[in-house]
Amino acid sequence: MAKQRMIVTDDQVLIDTDLLFNAIREADGDWQKVEEEMSNYLDSVQHMVKSGQD
Repeated sequence: MAKQRMIVTDDQVLIDTDLLFNAIREADGDWQKVEEEMSNYLDSVQHMVKSGQD
């Protein structure tokens, strides 16, 4: 069975801790950058959903 890495709801991104900590490591420990990237990702998904409902 495949492991879910990320679940996106209307107002949340639920992310696997391995994926999250790997992203922080890749950003050389800059968790604020990763937080901003995740927030931007959620904004993008929300925009796509809103565009699809129009």
